[in-house]
Amino acid sequence: MATIWPLLLLLSVIFTAEAQQAEQPVIRRGSLLIPTGTNSSWLSRSGLYAFGFYEQGNGYAVGIFIAGIRNKTVVWTANRDNPPVPGDVKLHFTSNGRLVLQTAQGMETGIAGNTQGAAAASMLDSGNFVLYNSDNSTIWQSFDKPTDTFLPGQKLTTDEDMFSSYSATNQSTGIFRLIMQQDGYLAMYPVGTPPRLEYGYGGVGVSGEGPNVSLNFDADGRLYLLNGTGISIMNITKGDTTKGVIYRLTLDPDGILRHYSHNMDQNGVWNVTWSNPKDKCDPKGLCGINAFCDQDAGCECLPGFKRVNKDSWASGCERNFDSKCCKSNEAVTGYTMETELRTEWQNDSYSILTSPLTQEECGEACLGDCNCEAALYKDGKCMKQRLPLKFVRRNLSDSSVALIKVGTSPISPDPGVPKESKKKNRVDILIIGVSLLSFACIILVVSGIVVYKYRVWLYRNISNAL
Repeated sequence: MATIWPLLLLLSVIFTAEAQQAEQPVIRRGSLLIPTGTNSSWLSRSGLYAFGFYEQGNGYAVGIFIAGIRNKTVVWTANRDNPPVPGDVKLHFTSNGRLVLQTAQGMETGIAGNTQGAAAASMLDSGNFVLYNSDNSTIWQSFDKPTDTFLPGQKLTTDEDMFSSYSATNQSTGIFRLIMQQDGYLAMYPVGTPPRLEYGYGGVGVSGEGPNVSLNFDADGRLYLLNGTGISIMNITKGDTTKGVIYRLTLDPDGILRHYSHNMDQNGVWNVTWSNPKDKCDPKGLCGINAFCDQDAGCECLPGFKRVNKDSWASGCERNFDSKCCKSNEAVTGYTMETELRTEWQNDSYSILTSPLTQEECGEACLGDCNCEAALYKDGKCMKQRLPLKFVRRNLSDSSVALIKVGTSPISPDPGVPKESKKKNRVDILIIGVSLLSFACIILVVSGIVVYKYRVWLYRNISNAL
C-alpha cells in the first residue's frame, strides 16, 4: 500500500496541472503586446497575475506582476539586466513559436531563453508563465527561473538560487544571493563571494541532512524544507487557512529574506510575516565599501569618505581628500587618525602587531606606515589594513575600535611649490620650447641654402673642365 501513494500523488499532480491548463486563457502564436494602451499584458484567468510590460526607469521591462491588487508587485523579470526598452517595441509570440521582443528597427531579443517551437502559452493563476508544445507538455516555465521572488507552488532544489533586485524600482540583479546548498542549508551571501561560512550572513537548515534538500512553498503560505526522501525536516512558516490571502517570499534589495502576506478581501498592503536575518546590518556589503551599517542610523561613510552614488549605497564610499604620496622610511605629515567605536570589518590585514599596545600606539603605528590606511584595534592587538574596507558594521557587543587615516586638509599634488611658481615655470618652458623650435627651423633653412649653392658651384666646375 505504501508504494501506491507516490503513484497516486504523481497522478494527482498531473491531472491537476492539466486541469489548470484547460482553465487558463490560451495565448496562441501571432499574439502581440505593446507597452502602452490596453494590450500591454496577458492576464491569468482570475486577473490576479499578468505577463507583459511594466514601467521601469525611463522605459519598460517585461515580466510577471500581481495585477489584481492596488500596488502592482513585480515577481519575475525577463532579461533583468538588460536596459529598459522604449515604447515602440513589441512583444511577439511568433509563427515559429518563439517569444521575442521586436524593436522598430527589426532587432529581436528572446524572452524565454532560446526556446522555440512553442504551440501555446498561458499565464497561470499561480503566477507561473508557461510555454507548451503541440502535445500540451510544458517546455518552459518561469517557475524554473526565479529572479528575486518565490511563489506558492515553486520549489528551490540543490544548487538553485535567486538574486535580490538592485532596488525597489529597479529589477536588475542586486548584490545578494540566496542558494539551496548541497549541505541542506538555505543560505545567503553577497554576490561575488564564494559560498563559505565567513561570507554567509543568514539562512536556515538542519545539520546533517546533506544533499537533495529542497525549499517548498504551499498555497496556504507554509514555507518548509523537505529532505531527499520527501520528509519535512523544518517548518519555516506556518500555514494559514484564512481565505483571500496571497503570499510571496522575496530576497529584498537590502539582503533580507522576507515572507509576505496580502489580504485581498481587505484591499490591504503587504505584511511581513517572517524574515531572516533579524538584524538589518547582518547582510554583508549592504552599505558598500568604506561604509558601515548602524542599526539606528542605517548606512554611513567612514570618517574621511563620501558617497560614490547618492542614489545607492551599493557603490560605497570614496575618500574626500587627496591622498599624499608616501616614501618608505619618510615621516608622513598631514594626516590624523579618527576612530569609530565598536566597529568591525572583514579581516584582510597585511600586518598584525601582537605585543600589547594601547589604542594610541596602534594609531601611531598606522600613521608611520605608508601602506596603512586603517587599523582595527582590539584586546591590545593592532591589525593594519589597506583600502577598500569591506563588510563594515557597528557591533555593540564588540570591543573593536576602527582607526581610520584621514587627511587634515586638501593636499596639493606637489607640496612646497606654490601654484604661482608652477604657472611661471610652465610659461618659461613654453617660451624656451618655442625658441628652440624657431632656431631649429632657421638652421634648417640656412643648411638648405648652403647645400643648394654648393651643388650649383660643383656643377659649374664640372662643366668648365669638360
